[in-house]
Amino acid sequence: MEKKLNILMTTMQMGFGGAETHIYELVLALKKNGHTVTVASAGGKYAEMLEKAGVRHVTLPLASKNPISVLKAYSGLKKLIKTEKFDLVHAHARIPAFVCGLLQKKLKFRFVTTAHWVFKVTPLWKKISNWGDKQMSVSEDIKQYLIDNYDQCSDNIFVTVNGINTEVFSPDADATPIIDEFSLSDSKHRIVSVSRMDESRGKAQLALARSAEKLLEKYPDLEIIIVGDGVIPTEKNLLTDVKEIAASLEKKYGRKIIITPGLRTDTPNLIASGDIFVGASRAALEAMSVAKPTIVCGNEGYIGIFDESKREISYKTNYCCRGCEDVSEELLIRDITALFDSGDLKAKGDYCREVILADFSAARTARDYERMYETLSPCPKTDPGDILISGYYGFENAGDDSIAASMIQNIRSEDPEAKITIFCKDPKRNAKKYGVRAIGRFNILAMLLEMRHAKLLISGGGNLLQNTTSSRSLFYYTVIIRLAKALGLKVFIYANGVGPVFGKKYEKSVIKTLSLADKITFREPQSIEYVSALGFDKKLITLSADPALTLQKAPDERIEYIMRNINGESFFAISLRNFSSLHSEEVEGMNEDTFVSLFAKEVDRIAEKTGAKPLYLIMQSSRDHLLSEKVNALANIKGEILSGLSASEILGIINRTSLVIAMRLHLLIYGAAAGKPLIGVSYDKKVDSMLSYMGYDAPIRVSELEKGHLSEKAAEFFGKDIPCDRIDALKSLAYADAKEAVKMVK
Repeated sequence: MEKKLNILMTTMQMGFGGAETHIYELVLALKKNGHTVTVASAGGKYAEMLEKAGVRHVTLPLASKNPISVLKAYSGLKKLIKTEKFDLVHAHARIPAFVCGLLQKKLKFRFVTTAHWVFKVTPLWKKISNWGDKQMSVSEDIKQYLIDNYDQCSDNIFVTVNGINTEVFSPDADATPIIDEFSLSDSKHRIVSVSRMDESRGKAQLALARSAEKLLEKYPDLEIIIVGDGVIPTEKNLLTDVKEIAASLEKKYGRKIIITPGLRTDTPNLIASGDIFVGASRAALEAMSVAKPTIVCGNEGYIGIFDESKREISYKTNYCCRGCEDVSEELLIRDITALFDSGDLKAKGDYCREVILADFSAARTARDYERMYETLSPCPKTDPGDILISGYYGFENAGDDSIAASMIQNIRSEDPEAKITIFCKDPKRNAKKYGVRAIGRFNILAMLLEMRHAKLLISGGGNLLQNTTSSRSLFYYTVIIRLAKALGLKVFIYANGVGPVFGKKYEKSVIKTLSLADKITFREPQSIEYVSALGFDKKLITLSADPALTLQKAPDERIEYIMRNINGESFFAISLRNFSSLHSEEVEGMNEDTFVSLFAKEVDRIAEKTGAKPLYLIMQSSRDHLLSEKVNALANIKGEILSGLSASEILGIINRTSLVIAMRLHLLIYGAAAGKPLIGVSYDKKVDSMLSYMGYDAPIRVSELEKGHLSEKAAEFFGKDIPCDRIDALKSLAYADAKEAVKMVK
């Protein structure tokens, strides 16, 4: 990251815990990369360590829900932020995020958060929680938790790892101070475990203590060190139970078998004193970095002895064991015995270290955060836009939403400081989704006020100038353009498709509207020919391409998570469009029931001929889900139905398929962007035209389903590589539109 930032980190406290350690290591790594970081919290050992490392810490009562404490924290942060003028504020817990969210409304700073854990969601917490402009999560399942419980947008949530300082947590960590402090014996059977001991965290450590007496029967020199204490006053402290067991064993055997050092920050030395480690989450990663054979288990489940066979499940659960079998004394005794008796503790520990070096360095974590910071707009999304974008946005249609996302992304790549406002449904949600200012698409007064500050109206992309959907839709988009021109804005009709338009007066309205534009680009040739036939001079139109061709796919880790429960190695993607909004002639007189029956038969034939499994991708859940369910129910070979995904996630999934079959135009566009063989099932000339423009064969007509042409084509095209030169050229045209838009506001 080239620009060095002045960052304020806020969290509840900097005492003992995985989140606190994560923040500590992150701050040091960011400092090493040249950033200036200030940390505000209620204090703790890690706060003291940060200050010793040259990082400023400001003590504020951010760990309490008490209204007086919240007000004091609010006042302290307000003064700090106004004085320091940070480049961004970063909150790491719900209370600090709530306070910072209130302040952001007044002080207009850039604001991000990190989710370290999943907590119970109450209606009140859901209402008052503020997750900022972007979010970081420390695992894919925590990312899904934010999506499911707080309605956060997938594309705004980044995922990192619990980065470990591999220089501090290393095989060279010195165990001597610990051996001396606790007068440890020469035991070859010493177990170390580190965890908070609250009831929600210390279950595995209590099970370990309860296993001690049986383990002593086989290993008389056994010693167990359980590091940690309870820190949550409202939860039972399991260390009390552990200490009772420790006292009983000491009395019976005449020596200390279980040692409880309490809360400590010399964790590397404590881990180094053991022969094996038992624990979960960050503590397990730290032990692995010290090259200790590790049994991964915690309150949320039991994975067992870490080796290559356990790497994938450990990573997927962020080493927290979510969804795995419950921890038990029997499992612990089995695996501890297996480790001690294996004779290759060093080899197992070395493998653990290799995994940490490959996947979990603190430097990698810092890079992940820097990538998130780089996506933040340098200007507040509350500022009025110089560029206004009008289109069919905010209706949870992945196709249209990908147009908006790609346009904004491409414009920002040309001018990172571009001030953009989008007219859309649900402006509050979409302001967060796209990171821009948003106005309700029917809030005419607000739109007019926005136009008074703006320089350019972008109308598009998509097929906006048509009245097959309704004449009201055509009226809406033409009026927006006319209002913009009346108020002195430039107008860019951006990567549009046009038509069909029914009725002479509506045709004249389209031609008049086009004549008002300062710049016109169409996304395929057929639209140019169409308006030329209506009498418009086609020399005034530039041939371009759909912005969605430039869409970036979601990270591979996200796609792995989405497809984690989907069986099969080979897939073909299907995207269907509901019949209710289509005219009879568009589907050649076929009714939905007949279509379902014919399409289900074709799905079975394709699956039989290719050995692949159908994967139904829903572009607009409110409209298309039911039709896909009907087809899947009737087909003998069942597929998976995936809905509620972002466009980038859909594109990522398409990358895993060998064929794309779609009625939805934008799924075909995503398939082309991914270089996949495509078969369109046409209900509209725009599908035919777009496929031809992208260099693909003509689509299957709905009437051809009965003849088996779809399955024949599918078998012919399945898995074939598609040359990408044509698509690369179209992507260049799409990027050129963004460059032109930026030029028009200079």
